[in-house]
Amino acid sequence: MFRKYTHEDEVTALEDLRFTDPSVPSRSCCCPARPAVKVIMPPAAGRAHPVDLWLCGHHYRASLAALLAAGATVEDLTVTADRSQAERAAAPA
Repeated sequence: MFRKYTHEDEVTALEDLRFTDPSVPSRSCCCPARPAVKVIMPPAAGRAHPVDLWLCGHHYRASLAALLAAGATVEDLTVTADRSQAERAAAPA
């Protein structure tokens, strides 16, 4: 009942790239939430170079149809214990 509490019991390694990778921004381009995906928009008529968009999960799902129509590439930033980092490689939206 009065077991000595140790913080080691609850400490888990953060595997989520959103918290461990310094190249991932702390907030999305769309809102204050942490980014869930990195969207790479291809060059277009008024834009000569590809553009990176860091979107939260909600705004990614809300704009998925437009991203597909634009031919965007999406990189999932969430990594879980049962899904390796190699499986989250960039893939078409």
